[in-house]
Amino acid sequence: MTRLETVTIVYRYPRILLGRKKKKLGAGRYNGFGGGMESFDKSIYDTAIRETQEEVGITLINPERMGRILFHFQCNEQDHDVHFFRARRYLGSPKETDEMTAEWFNIDNIPYNQMWADDKYWLPLLIKGKKFLGEFLFNPNHKIVEHILQTFNTRECFEDTLAKI
Repeated sequence: MTRLETVTIVYRYPRILLGRKKKKLGAGRYNGFGGGMESFDKSIYDTAIRETQEEVGITLINPERMGRILFHFQCNEQDHDVHFFRARRYLGSPKETDEMTAEWFNIDNIPYNQMWADDKYWLPLLIKGKKFLGEFLFNPNHKIVEHILQTFNTRECFEDTLAKI
């Protein structure tokens, strides 16, 4: 069974907003904001907006879907089908919640050593505005065993490819 999820990066040049997870998979690591799609969510966009509200207390305005990665794990963790969003606008002020603490980072000083190993592959693409699709396989120690990541020159090509999956 594959879990459908989102990750949103709030980007205000030259900074991005990341959260340090307090619990569950990835606790102690920095990441974007997101989580699993629920039955009441009308779309993956609704999931991105809801999860960001829950995790950092802001409401996204027109998040842009930038990528999709299927994560596989060589352990009991189920696969994750993650849709990545970039948000430049939002309402409210970022705040700490029970799930995450929020912190701004300059794009030249992103704490990749405190993030998932795959982030250093897709996050620079998202920051540059490149669309991407990929797959990552992690071993039981959360190290990358193999990966593939494809980028797209146009939004149309990305959306056409995404529709075929």
